[in-house]
Amino acid sequence: MFLPRQAFLSVEYNDNDMTADIKNDVESFTFTDSGSDSSDSLSIKVNASNVKWKNGWMPDIAAKLHPKLCTKNWIVQGDSAELDCGVLVVDDLGFTGCPDVLTIGAVARPSDTGFHERNREQVWKNTSIQRIASTIAERNSLQCSMDAEDVDIAIKEQDDNDSAFLKSLCETYGLILKVYMGKIWIFDREKYKQKDAVRTFTPADIVPGSFSWNTTLAGTYTGGVFTYTNQRKKVNINVTVGSGDRMLKLNQYASSEADAKRQLEAAIAMKNHSNTTVSFKTMGDLNIHATQCVNIQGYGKMDGKYYLDSITRPLDNSGGLTNEYAGSRVGG
Repeated sequence: MFLPRQAFLSVEYNDNDMTADIKNDVESFTFTDSGSDSSDSLSIKVNASNVKWKNGWMPDIAAKLHPKLCTKNWIVQGDSAELDCGVLVVDDLGFTGCPDVLTIGAVARPSDTGFHERNREQVWKNTSIQRIASTIAERNSLQCSMDAEDVDIAIKEQDDNDSAFLKSLCETYGLILKVYMGKIWIFDREKYKQKDAVRTFTPADIVPGSFSWNTTLAGTYTGGVFTYTNQRKKVNINVTVGSGDRMLKLNQYASSEADAKRQLEAAIAMKNHSNTTVSFKTMGDLNIHATQCVNIQGYGKMDGKYYLDSITRPLDNSGGLTNEYAGSRVGG
């Protein structure tokens, strides 16, 4: 017997399973999985014609949502897959009338606002990014994971909230910070870009009319010059990487020439990351994730390996599920 494809949503609200209660009211669910430095996010549109959604069932700001996307018989008969979207915090509510629709927005971030909103003044000395991240994670009741080579930090002043400070510190050295499922996660995007592609897409796989590609020289660099002051010798030191007409110039603190080179290479890589981009839609697939790489074939000079900056997964109330990819070509 042929079993139909199924794509459906399960969701917990403040640790209570609400799947059966809201099933008939959810008009659409969209989850965006980010492979860059923005938070994972979701949007749920609910048919709010029932008065309960205007009263006791309206979610609270800062409430916890834990959704999972599920499929059955999706690729082949008898298969099943699940994508755990993690715990997200409700941060936006909107309502429109005639018809009554409630839109719920949530992001992957701690429900305690201290991580994002409490400014701190602190001087970090003789430490590293991993030790700083671990300290910040501990004081915000988060776990910490780092998939990158650690970076020594001689001195760094913090005058910002923990989230903004740590994000800026990571970016200085070409690392990406995400908060996911109650965890601070730091990874090296450039190393992830060197991993094997998990899938190859051809025009036959891509929804007609959804493919878009762009390349530009604007804001990209062939090298750079980093200038910093040696405090002991009271002289300016220049560190150069690469050559050509498009040279990035940085003038900021570095503890050594090696530190200056690391910062400069990171800045150039950050600037050049999205010089060639692609976006397209396919049938839903819960086994492909942002931060992975895919191959594009069948588009001539646009073919190549692309790092997935984000995957947006819209699910409608009829069970239709798609993947909307946004990627950057590896190697420019």
